[in-house]
Amino acid sequence: MNKIKAVTVHGGHNPQGKIACGASDYIDESREDRIITKKVIRLLKKNRIKAYNCTVNNGTSQTDVLRKICDKCNSKTRDIDISIHFNSAAHQKVQDGKTTGTEVWVRDTSGIKGDLGKRICNQLSKIGFRNRGVKTTSGLWVLNKTSKPALLIEVCFVSDPDDAKLYKANRDKVAKAIVQAILNYNKVH
Repeated sequence: MNKIKAVTVHGGHNPQGKIACGASDYIDESREDRIITKKVIRLLKKNRIKAYNCTVNNGTSQTDVLRKICDKCNSKTRDIDISIHFNSAAHQKVQDGKTTGTEVWVRDTSGIKGDLGKRICNQLSKIGFRNRGVKTTSGLWVLNKTSKPALLIEVCFVSDPDDAKLYKANRDKVAKAIVQAILNYNKVH
C-alpha cells in the first residue's frame, strides 16, 4: 500500500435528539464524534493529507444514516474511510481508576486496515485508555459498504466514568493520536 494521501472521516450517527443518534451516558457520542471528526480533519489538512467530512445530520433511520455516510465516502477519491464512535456497555457508577478502553473494528486485518488499526489503538493507549486492540467483524455496514478500506474507531466507553474523565481532559490528544497513527503509517509506506 502506498502512503495515505486522502481520508474520509465521519461521526457515526445522527445528531443527538434525532433518530439513530449515538449512545449517551457520561459522554454524548453524537456530540463528541463530531468534535473528534472536525479535529482530525483539521490536523490531517495541516499535515497535507486531504480529508473529507462525511458525517450525516439528516438520516431518517439507522439504515438511511449508514447509506448516506457510505454514499458520501464512496463519492470521494480517498485511500481509507474512518468512522468515529464511542462504545457503550453497562453503566458504571464508580470510578475505579481503570478505563474500559479503546478498540478499532475492521472487516479483516489485512493490509492497511490491520496496520493502521493497531497504530491507532497504540496511540490512543498512550493517552491512558486500555488497548482493547483491533477486532474483526463482517456485521458493520460501514465496513461492508465502502469501496475503500474502512476502520471504525471506538475511542472509549461513554458508560465508564474513568473513560469519560480521561477523554474530556484529552480531546485534542485523541484527535492528535489518530492523526499521528496515520503519519506514522506514512513514514514506513
